[in-house]
Amino acid sequence: MAALRTWVSRSVTSLFRLRQCVPVPANSRKRCLWELLRPWHRAAVAGFGVALCAVPIAQKSEPHSLSNEALMRRAVSLVTDSTSTFLSQTTYALIEAITEYTKAVYTLVSLYRQYTNLLGKMNSQEEDEVWQVIIGARVEMTSKQQEYLKLETTWMTAVSLSEMAAEAAYQTGADQASITARNHVQLVKSQVQEVRQLCQKAEAKLAEAQTQELRQRAQAGADEPAEQEQAQEAYLRED
Repeated sequence: MAALRTWVSRSVTSLFRLRQCVPVPANSRKRCLWELLRPWHRAAVAGFGVALCAVPIAQKSEPHSLSNEALMRRAVSLVTDSTSTFLSQTTYALIEAITEYTKAVYTLVSLYRQYTNLLGKMNSQEEDEVWQVIIGARVEMTSKQQEYLKLETTWMTAVSLSEMAAEAAYQTGADQASITARNHVQLVKSQVQEVRQLCQKAEAKLAEAQTQELRQRAQAGADEPAEQEQAQEAYLRED
């Protein structure tokens, strides 16, 4: 066993001395270096390919998104939005104006009824004072009426614009914009119609109050000669 260890040790020493004595060509050194670098080079190339595959590539935009039809649909959608906004503003202004006019009508109705109830109970001065108040209320009512009629004309124009925009949206294929615009027109029409009905009721009551005032005045005028005649007959009897 000791002899075997001595032989192995001598063999390794001889091999080491022989390697130091034999020169190594330069080409062999390059070949050995390339053999060492080859696995790393392959790994680097493979890694670069994986990294390149991981880079996202931007997709081209679809050409139909910039077509004439798409641009027209976008434009008509903006038009329907604008006309709907204009219609909303004019509807709000019109409803407010009709409401103010309706209040003025009811004020005049109240004054006519009070005046009718006081006929025959007032002297000429008191009657003139009440009548001046009624005239002032009628002027105010007329002013409110003119204001709401002017706004009504603007509102009707806004309705027409919204209806035309809805039709244009339908023709260009913007179905949702067309449906939305038409529904909005129907909504504001119903709202204005409700306020108009209240206004018409007030106007009917005003006509009734005016008719009652005329009848009461005529009755008071017919009763006045009879009262004068009765007073004259009583005076003659006393004589």
